[in-house]
Amino acid sequence: MNNSLTKITYETSLGTVELDFQTVKNYLVRGQADKITDQEVILFMKTCQAQKLNPFAQGEAYLIKFGSDPAQMVVGKDAYMRRAEENPAYRGHKSGIVVLRGDQVIQKEGTCLYPGETLLGGWCRVHRIRTGGAGEEIFKEVSLKEYDKGQANWKTKPCTMIEKVAVSQALRAAFPKDYEGMYVAEEVSEQGYTDAEYENMGTVGGEEPIDMTPISQDQRKALFKMVHEKLGKEQGNGLIQAVLAEFSLDSTNGMPVSTYHKVLDRVMEVLESCDSEASSTDDAEGPAE
Repeated sequence: MNNSLTKITYETSLGTVELDFQTVKNYLVRGQADKITDQEVILFMKTCQAQKLNPFAQGEAYLIKFGSDPAQMVVGKDAYMRRAEENPAYRGHKSGIVVLRGDQVIQKEGTCLYPGETLLGGWCRVHRIRTGGAGEEIFKEVSLKEYDKGQANWKTKPCTMIEKVAVSQALRAAFPKDYEGMYVAEEVSEQGYTDAEYENMGTVGGEEPIDMTPISQDQRKALFKMVHEKLGKEQGNGLIQAVLAEFSLDSTNGMPVSTYHKVLDRVMEVLESCDSEASSTDDAEGPAE
């Protein structure tokens, strides 16, 4: 495969990003990573580059893949909102839920459902400045029935979930170039994907679902290879053991996927710290006489 397609480097508001084909397959695919196609990985990389996304920032961007269905690229809500704030035409937004109160349908701000109200959907109004200086409002209203599959967070906090969908759709309608091909996790259930479709997972305190599927040997090997290339085998193994100890683990064997992502984030944090310290030392020593 052409090397220009398998490795890219670009700048984002969160720093420089280096993406390569194998890293995406090993670390940035949720669900059934072994089912992902080369074309889907390349499209993800190119979209991240075009939209200046940093998939290594927590939840900024990742792929969801199940079976033979097309992979879905998901972007975190923080990334969505940051892109809006960075657009000079953005003038804020208001959002909330649509409820049935008695025989009245009401659009109310916020996501608090009062006793006697029935949740119907969510809404969002985005305010922007058009070319020429005129103000404009983009309005989106979404139905709960279209998105609520009765799974994961939709069971415990449907108001919050449907409001997020409305905000995402309104921002995408207001700034289509900024959000092309980008969806938040709450929207992907529309196309058959939900966080609850991960195998053998549970929930903790109503928070995001936990994927308890054991990591594959390829993921395990990729973690060790990355660290060994940076630090060497002996020091690299020591780093991995130290990070595992932080998570009360003795080995990577049988590690749940959700824990694996946390361990990976911590390892990368340490490696970046080592790179920064090394750079600072080189600068302090100055050029050799």
